[in-house]
Amino acid sequence: MTKYKLFIFSLFFILTLNLSAKDYKASLFGVKSDGVTLNTGSIQYAIDYISENGGGRLIFYVGRYLTGSFYLKPNVTIQLEEGAVLVGFHSVYDYFKLNDTNALILADKAENIGITGKGVIEGNGKAVLKSIKEQIQKGYLEENETQAKPALIYFDGCKNVTLNGVIMRNACSDVQVYTGCSNLKINKITVKSSVLPESKGLVLSDCDGFSLSDSFFEASGEELSSAGNSKNVSVTNTINSKGNKLNATK
Repeated sequence: MTKYKLFIFSLFFILTLNLSAKDYKASLFGVKSDGVTLNTGSIQYAIDYISENGGGRLIFYVGRYLTGSFYLKPNVTIQLEEGAVLVGFHSVYDYFKLNDTNALILADKAENIGITGKGVIEGNGKAVLKSIKEQIQKGYLEENETQAKPALIYFDGCKNVTLNGVIMRNACSDVQVYTGCSNLKINKITVKSSVLPESKGLVLSDCDGFSLSDSFFEASGEELSSAGNSKNVSVTNTINSKGNKLNATK
C-alpha cells in the first residue's frame, strides 16, 4: 500500500511539473513592462521557444508592453492578465505583412493558438497613422495610407483559435481579420476602435466554424464584416455601442 501511495504521489508530482511548465512569464524572456522598451524581438523569441517546446501560455502581468509585429506559433496562447497592455509601436517600419496585410499580431497556418485574459491590446492608431503620413510625405514609403495601416490581429489559414476576455482598442485599420480559418471561437471580448474612421471590428473571410458570443463592439466602421464565403457561423449575445444585437455574418 505504501509503495502504491508513493507511486501515485510521484505521478501527481510529475504531472504537476509538466502542467506548470506550460505557463511562462514574459519577464523570463527579457520582456519589459515599462512602456518604453521595444519588446518585439523578446516576445517573438518567447513564442518560438514555447512552440518548439510543446506549447503553453506566455503570460503578461500588469504593465505596458511596447511591441511591433510578432507571429503567434502553433500551440501558444498569449495570456494578458488584468492590467497588462500590449501597445503597438508608433513606427510603420515595425509592422510586418502577411498576404499584403499589415498587423500587430499575425498567425500563418498555425493550430491551437489563442489570446486570452482581461488585458488590453492597444493599437496606438493615431500615432501609427502619423508615422505613415510622415514617411509618405518624405517619399520613403511607397504604399498609400490604406495599404500601410496595420490591423491589430490578422490570422490566415489557422485552426483551433480561441480569443477570450481581451479588450482591443484604437486600431489604425481593422481590429481583427480572419481568413481561411477553422474552429474559431471568440468569447467575452470588448472592441473599441472609433478614433480613426473606417475601422471594422471584425472581418471574416472563407472561414469554417466561427462562433462569437457575449461580446461588445464599438467601431467606426462595420462591427462585423464578411469579405468572403464563410460557413457554420454563429453570433450570440453580442451588441454594439447602440445596444443593438449583432447578427451572424452571411
